[in-house]
Amino acid sequence: KLAMANSRLGETAQDGRVLAGPVRTMGLSLNRLDEDRRVLQEALARGETIIDIDPALIDPSFVRDRLDNHGDSFAEFKRLIEERGQEVPILVRPHPDRPGRYQVAYGHRRLRALRELGRHVRAVVRALDDAQLVVAQGLENSARQDLTYIEKAVFARRLEDRGFERPIIIDALSTDKGELSKLIAVARAIPESIVNRIGPAPKAGRRRWLALAEQLKTASVAKAIEEAVMEDAFASLDSDARFLRVAALAAPQNRPDPVSTSWAEQGGQATAQISRKG
Repeated sequence: KLAMANSRLGETAQDGRVLAGPVRTMGLSLNRLDEDRRVLQEALARGETIIDIDPALIDPSFVRDRLDNHGDSFAEFKRLIEERGQEVPILVRPHPDRPGRYQVAYGHRRLRALRELGRHVRAVVRALDDAQLVVAQGLENSARQDLTYIEKAVFARRLEDRGFERPIIIDALSTDKGELSKLIAVARAIPESIVNRIGPAPKAGRRRWLALAEQLKTASVAKAIEEAVMEDAFASLDSDARFLRVAALAAPQNRPDPVSTSWAEQGGQATAQISRKG
């Protein structure tokens, strides 16, 4: 399978150079294989049984850890599962309120892809309370480095809003007390409506989101961004480009004072005042 993937992804440009996109995709695929092998080996080492479940019987976690805007990356993820099959099981628990059904701890994207492909889901079923579920959910994403900074921030805030103590959230996100405070502060400072319009923005890291959270305290900046994110042209951009658009609107405008000059027609019949504002 790797040889086939290498053949397909090893595309070259007309000048003979290997394209960066295919190389990066191949690297991500290799990393994914290593991570999938790790998860599967850990499940087998615990003696857990892997069963096939109809995806119609599986409900999502009671707290989402992702934003919905993953576009092309999900399409590629789904294509790989269609070609290679499900190589690592998801983790579910018996649903606490709906007998005969299950609830996902982690593996939401695998579940969605298999549901859309019309296939059964391979799953480990484990008895988990709410705290154990969110810790398992967070640790899996931390191990895979799947969540972007803003997704971690929103996940942390959602857990706190549901009444989870910060030590549990720290375990779920594999972080420390100081960093957790910053994550939650960012998620509370930036309205979720704006976050959802921007999307996960994988290239926008901690520093940029912290700066945006600070800049949104200015009412005029917040109003300009709220209007911009609702434009059709904004929605047509990819997630990283949307973040850059918002960051540009939020950035302090250090423009020089207008320069004014006068012009007069020869003979003095017409005059004009010219102001240059940049």
